[in-house]
Amino acid sequence: MKRFYVASLFLLAWFPGETAVNGATYGQEVVAAVLIAEARGEGEKGMMAVAEVIRRRADLKGVSMLSVVEPGTFTSLNGTDRDALLEKYRKHPSFPAALRIARRAYNRPETLANLTRGATHFAHKKMTPWWARGKDPVVTIGNHTFYKLARL
Repeated sequence: MKRFYVASLFLLAWFPGETAVNGATYGQEVVAAVLIAEARGEGEKGMMAVAEVIRRRADLKGVSMLSVVEPGTFTSLNGTDRDALLEKYRKHPSFPAALRIARRAYNRPETLANLTRGATHFAHKKMTPWWARGKDPVVTIGNHTFYKLARL
């Protein structure tokens, strides 16, 4: 028991601002909530694609995935904050699957399928946001079109 406690303290010190809850970090839970909010109608493949975009942005910026999912960075976070989004989706039937995907993206990103071909952005396929004008999409998955942009 003492080893587990010391290891837990080490992990909490290693990932500042995140605390373990039911075996998942706060960051993993928030990312899971974003996956549901952005792609719940697309099933696990759609949520995996969004997770790949979040992971890619985190890698390019050299930050954690939690740092990437801030208010204003994704449509689901417009007008709300991470805690409210997590509270809204924590009991959603897709939350366990979304959490599994978030944990994988956090802990084993090399196992992601690269469905999005390195995309950094996505939008509903019927919309063209200002940042996508004149850009060619790399792939369309379900109702989302994915783009690989030079600037984040």
